[in-house]
Amino acid sequence: FVSDTLCGNSTHRSPRIGGAAPSAYNTATPTMTQPTSSRRQKLEAFLAAHPSDAFAQYGLALECANLGDNDAALSHFDALLAKHPDYVTGYFQLGQLYARLMRPADAQRVLTAGIDAAARTGDQHASAEMSQALAELPS
Repeated sequence: FVSDTLCGNSTHRSPRIGGAAPSAYNTATPTMTQPTSSRRQKLEAFLAAHPSDAFAQYGLALECANLGDNDAALSHFDALLAKHPDYVTGYFQLGQLYARLMRPADAQRVLTAGIDAAARTGDQHASAEMSQALAELPS
């Protein structure tokens, strides 16, 4: 043990580790013994437990798209919109994904369906965004 003086007026004893002088802070990063789940794995597990959760399906579709797994993203967006045809944001994101994949006909089909869904749900903002995205698609 080594005696240290803190603020010049109190003393405590702390063990020396490996012969090194004591430190005011423990800066060692603890190592994890188990690998952590990825965001995608967590979303997949949540969706498996809650298959009717539209937000989980949407989140998983976005995560797959962000990871570049476009086939999985397309599949999850399709499943989302089949189960929840009024989930307006799903149409917009799927339309954007099709546009990034250079599939303008698919993007047009999805955005048009999204505009219809936005009209059914009274979401004028989403309708305007999808109309703008539709107008910007290549002919």
